[in-house]
Amino acid sequence: MSEPELPDAAALSRVVAVINGKGGVLKTSIVANVAGCLAKSMRVLVIDLDISGNLKMDLGMTAAAEDDAGKSVVDAVWSGADLQIVREVRPNLDMVFGGRALEMLSSLAKSSMSDELPTGSIATEFASRLADVAEDYDLVLLDCPPGNGDLQDMALTASRWVLIPTKTDPGSWDGLLGVGPRVKRARAINPDLGYLGVVVTAHNPQATRVMRNTKVRLEEVGETVPLLQAYVRHSESSAHDCRYRGQLAHELAADADANRVERLEALSARRRGEDSVDNVIPLPVALSGTADSLAGDYDRLAAEICARISAAETGATYLAGAEA
Repeated sequence: MSEPELPDAAALSRVVAVINGKGGVLKTSIVANVAGCLAKSMRVLVIDLDISGNLKMDLGMTAAAEDDAGKSVVDAVWSGADLQIVREVRPNLDMVFGGRALEMLSSLAKSSMSDELPTGSIATEFASRLADVAEDYDLVLLDCPPGNGDLQDMALTASRWVLIPTKTDPGSWDGLLGVGPRVKRARAINPDLGYLGVVVTAHNPQATRVMRNTKVRLEEVGETVPLLQAYVRHSESSAHDCRYRGQLAHELAADADANRVERLEALSARRRGEDSVDNVIPLPVALSGTADSLAGDYDRLAAEICARISAAETGATYLAGAEA
């Protein structure tokens, strides 16, 4: 039996695991939208490690012929095959599909057969396959599952940074606290693993006391975990429109602007009496009016992630506002 060993850590220095033990905290939306923001200026890879496979919904890829439900990841880990990367789902943005096939990795991780893998474990084998492609990208984001410890451990072993989205309800907080022990265990193999921080989601921008209390409660984690200044506001209508239309927030915002113009023109035509029984001018269905604000939240989050990583890589102290 070989001891698990990690590939060259430098190849994985820009890999971020987006993780919380609780579902419904916007992990997938953050992965998709931060990637979409950053792809405007850099090469980004997103990998769906969630059995639900919902990342494809946020990226409008539900009908993609390449969707293998995560089989590519299983084959890469177990057989040493190349990860099947779907290129250019957006300009400069590539992805690897997740889904039900990933359940196989949990079974394999618990099997003695995993000891016979070249690197000694499922987790380190995934890290090795990811290292083969990670250097082609400026950033890699892993969408981690909420309830599968084996897949979470696999992601943490392959990552340099941990980003924890959380709502402020007790269930989400318990999920956040559950990340700490897994990070500590992963450091036995991946000693460079560190916290990028916690980002509050479904937040009311007026609730400043909530943010202060969250910062205080982070002391419960037992080590320094920064609270990001950026947050993602609660916007149910925008979130619904994004997923239903397969659009990122900034794409929805652009369409919403055009939609408002179309509705005004249609209303004006109706007032002028240009419509008739035989020629009815349709009124476009309204898109969410909060799309601009939500898109701005993701822009600020993406900028802060880059600023914090850059500060760590250069040995500088991260300063609030450094991302501006």
